[in-house]
Amino acid sequence: MAAPAQPTPKKRPLLMVMLIGAMLVVEAVVIVGVVMVIGRPAEVAAGGDTTRVDTAEEDRIVEILVLDARLPNNRSGITQVFDTEIYVQVKRKFQTRVSGELDQFRNEIRAEITAIWRTSDPQHFQEPKLENLTRKVYAFLNGRFGRDPASGEPIISKSVIVMGTGLRVDT
Repeated sequence: MAAPAQPTPKKRPLLMVMLIGAMLVVEAVVIVGVVMVIGRPAEVAAGGDTTRVDTAEEDRIVEILVLDARLPNNRSGITQVFDTEIYVQVKRKFQTRVSGELDQFRNEIRAEITAIWRTSDPQHFQEPKLENLTRKVYAFLNGRFGRDPASGEPIISKSVIVMGTGLRVDT
């Protein structure tokens, strides 16, 4: 019988470690070389085109006072007067148009809003956010000012009602 073969010392693990180390060094050299060739990012300077800023300024919302008055309601059989301020929110680009029309037709607009107040149900004045009154006033003002012919967007973005509690004026 033949003698059992003596195990030879394995050099494979040492060879593998050296091969992997060499690959990592080559990879590092390639990455550094690519970064050197590409170079730094270009400098960016502020300024230049300011039209975007102007457009943003035109789209800023402003509030315009429509009415500051004491408006009556007697639908419950008791006449109450409410200290009321009504504002509209519009984009700055529509501000002069809306302000001009409000100045020109102030009494007509006041009469329409007073009619809305007189014909509203008493429970509408008790709502925390005055949703029904706000909706009615917005519908009236939106119909009055309409849409921008160029963009098709409504002129009035929102109506805001600031109202105190009603004061009873019947004796």
